[in-house]
Amino acid sequence: EQATSGLFGLMKKMTLFMPENATNALARQAIKQSDDPAVRGMTSKDQFLNGNLVRVVTIKSKRGKHLITISHRTRKVIANEYREFPQLDPDPQALVYPVYEEVEGGDGTLLARVPVTLKNILPQVQQVNGDIYATLKNRRYFDNQESSVLGETQAGQAQGYWSMTDLKNKAAVIRSMLPFAINDYSAGLLLQGKYATINLHPDALTHFPGLNFTPKPSAAFFPSWTDTDPSEMIPGSAFSGKPIMSSAEILSRPARRLPNHDPAQYMNDGFDEIQVYYAINTLMESLQSHGFQDPDFSTRPFNAFLFNPSIADRDNAFYTDDTINFTTYSPDQLNYARDNSTIWHELGHGIMDRLMGDNITLADTGGLSEGMADFVAALIIQDVTQGKPFPGSTLFRIINRTGFNLTNEVHDDGEAYGGAMKDFLDATLKADPTNGLAKVTDVVLEGMRLARDNPALTAADWFNHILFADSLGRPGVRTPGELKPFLSSALASRNFRFDGGATANYKLTNEDSNQEILAGKPGSRVSPIVLNMAKTETKDFKLSVALTSTTEYPFVYPVTIKAQFNKGPLQGAVHWVGEENGAAEFTLNSETDLAHIPLTVSGTC
Repeated sequence: EQATSGLFGLMKKMTLFMPENATNALARQAIKQSDDPAVRGMTSKDQFLNGNLVRVVTIKSKRGKHLITISHRTRKVIANEYREFPQLDPDPQALVYPVYEEVEGGDGTLLARVPVTLKNILPQVQQVNGDIYATLKNRRYFDNQESSVLGETQAGQAQGYWSMTDLKNKAAVIRSMLPFAINDYSAGLLLQGKYATINLHPDALTHFPGLNFTPKPSAAFFPSWTDTDPSEMIPGSAFSGKPIMSSAEILSRPARRLPNHDPAQYMNDGFDEIQVYYAINTLMESLQSHGFQDPDFSTRPFNAFLFNPSIADRDNAFYTDDTINFTTYSPDQLNYARDNSTIWHELGHGIMDRLMGDNITLADTGGLSEGMADFVAALIIQDVTQGKPFPGSTLFRIINRTGFNLTNEVHDDGEAYGGAMKDFLDATLKADPTNGLAKVTDVVLEGMRLARDNPALTAADWFNHILFADSLGRPGVRTPGELKPFLSSALASRNFRFDGGATANYKLTNEDSNQEILAGKPGSRVSPIVLNMAKTETKDFKLSVALTSTTEYPFVYPVTIKAQFNKGPLQGAVHWVGEENGAAEFTLNSETDLAHIPLTVSGTC
């Protein structure tokens, strides 16, 4: 012992020890690009390694710990080891719907569930006591002062501006200081994972009494918006789902399709949260295996919030700010928390949001966002099903012949984008069944990266970005220019031109005002015409439709025009006279014809 102590003292004199702040800085830098870069604690100790004096810095992160070995002599990191915290062993098994519970517009038949493994559940979860985001409420967050530029600066914030990105970063700092507790069956396992956190909407408990469990507060950041003018965002949190007490309970949770979609019963059953967790985890793992390796973007979890009680959001699922949100459902509607195709579509918006940046601006109606969200879902469905048919597999809206420049609505424009991309995928898979999916997924993700923060992204810009990404190739994945023929062919039949030349046209006009109904203009989906009517009153509208062909894209007459009263631009909490008879149909027999469409709306909801 004396000899060892003396030798250590001698070495200490001979070697210039690095100060602690210097080794800590090197250690932080060493884990910066890892999948688990958060710092939850840091310790260090000096020791001999192969005759050299080193300092081992141990950094505790979210899911494990890093051991960074630094040489005092060279002042460099010589080893970097990551040890993940113990996981649930084995990973829990569950029964879930591989694509969805039932086919939209089908006969109500429930499809079969399949056994899966619930992967990446965290062995530790953060403990929440009180309002952990109270410090973020020391100011107001109005929608007309949200700015991704000014809201990032102290000067801008002093003027009342704010940024959701900045706020989420501050929320992450708050979470980093929370204590951890073991997440296992003994305490009630919560579905908090590497890629997903499952939560109950903060208003669900008060709106749907009768729960047979007491939900625990969740650490997930929940931005709540008021229905005021201007609207105000209030930082907050929600609740974790139903605790799981055993592996057998996961398998036995009932997937009942209740006639009235009773929210309290569904929360008591606890199945919806299992389905959503599986869906999010599957998307992230699938994309990661096909090139989604971006630091933070590919590992940051999506927060799911179930059972939003707002009547205005009923029968819906939507994405915003790293969250996927589920509402409640009318008896005749699908439960979107059990529809992976919808979940993957909404998360497709999230993938675009992460890769394409906060400052991306779409120059058209926004169809790119909807179409590419459909396409991300199609990529995951292709991966999960290996391209094999299943009930409803031919009914997705991405399977269409919709052309560009033939609509004035975001979701309809999205069909052209999504349809063209699906044609591109199908052609590539036909040429290369084994690697086609990986090649297309990789080039599309790269196209998103290349388009980041584009100030005016047009359809031509978007497809040119993919063609440029294709020209670069990816060693070991795809050769330069390999996919261009497939994309060019897909676009050729979709009324699309790179040169900006004339294309076929669809024109919808409000004859009462003699104004064309364009995206963002009165009468379009996002700019409704407000009516103040008594229950017994009615209001007439006269619309007209005209078509114009081109040599490259000729319409084949007769053409049928349909006015759909539900699940389309005319939908809403109003009653259209005759809507119970289904869509109204009109015929154009030639290029010179004009379809006159009379509509009458009543004051009855």
